[in-house]
Amino acid sequence: MRITTGRIDSGNVDELRKLAPDLVAAVRRMPGCQSFTGGVDRTSGRTITVSTWDTQEHAGYAAEALGDVVQKIRAAGTQIDPPQVFEVITQ
Repeated sequence: MRITTGRIDSGNVDELRKLAPDLVAAVRRMPGCQSFTGGVDRTSGRTITVSTWDTQEHAGYAAEALGDVVQKIRAAGTQIDPPQVFEVITQ
């Protein structure tokens, strides 16, 4: 399981939302991706993505592997924290 948090100015959330389909497509093309979900708290500007992977190695990919969508998300004012990778022990 991979968790990535971040922050965005609440005035830029709609721009981030426009980029979401490209992000989803890029993540789902990655080897081993099982699921991907993203969310935002418009009040605080906190963002989160949660994805599941077939191996921890696949979950540990570098953000740059997603192509230019990450640069577009950053250009929209999103600060992306380093991802955290966890072993899934229950579902």
